[in-house]
Amino acid sequence: MNISDFDLNLLVVFDAVLAEGGISRAADRLGLSQPAVSNALARLRKATGDRLFVRLANGMAPTPYAQRIAGPVRQALATISVSLSESQGFDAATSERSFGLYLTDLGEVFFLPRLLARLSRVAPAVRIRTLPMPTAAAQDALKSGEVDLAVGNLPDFRAGFYQQRLFREHYVCVVRRDHPAIRERITARQFTAASHAIVTPAGTGHGVIERSLIEHNLESRIVLRVQNFLVLPSIIAMTDLIALVPHSVGSQLSRNNDIKLLPVPIPLPAFDVKQCWHERFHDDEGNRWLRQQFAELFTS
Repeated sequence: MNISDFDLNLLVVFDAVLAEGGISRAADRLGLSQPAVSNALARLRKATGDRLFVRLANGMAPTPYAQRIAGPVRQALATISVSLSESQGFDAATSERSFGLYLTDLGEVFFLPRLLARLSRVAPAVRIRTLPMPTAAAQDALKSGEVDLAVGNLPDFRAGFYQQRLFREHYVCVVRRDHPAIRERITARQFTAASHAIVTPAGTGHGVIERSLIEHNLESRIVLRVQNFLVLPSIIAMTDLIALVPHSVGSQLSRNNDIKLLPVPIPLPAFDVKQCWHERFHDDEGNRWLRQQFAELFTS
């Protein structure tokens, strides 16, 4: 392959299809038509001599060759992006940059309203897209620049990452407001006798909830496992189930739902809510600006 004759835009399309798992979603991400994305893939297939992707029932899967080149391609694109950003600087008032954030559903509820309210004043053209924290590849996405920040109850990332504590958080019990047995407090006996609903969001530190229940021999009391926290209020309000949620978001959810928050009657560790980024982007002006917004809005 003669690189001087190669259209680097084809790699941007390749990376988008790989990340989104389909042509239509990649087209939406890039602001292109589906035929344009399909045509770009066809050109790249011809240039590489490989199919690159095969169509499955739930999307498109990369070939072994595509998997091998995915990392280097993504890193090369990130390097180019950072180089161009550094040469142009970052002016929040005029920038149209799109930032990617790893957030749980709780993080979206808690962080986005205040963040977007500020951006509407100081950076009206900046765009935000959120992605759920994956069970794997979170570190690779931060390293490549596909995602700018991960924010929340995060596991410890390995060497090569920076992190900043925003605030200290603790869990509370959530029960329906007119629970027949639980009034202004929940006793340890009521807690152990109750049926529990838990949330198991991937890629976060909230797995401590399930581990703590198991340590207290309450695994048999877990009758519901769900993927995100936002479904809990409506479930709790209509059942006698109890659940554990972070206090800050529980306070928000209790305003519009028939639920109440109570102290947890068993030992449960508090945790730090942090923002995390890769060292490659520590001095990137845009990334540094975004981190500053989170720090100013949420540090306590």
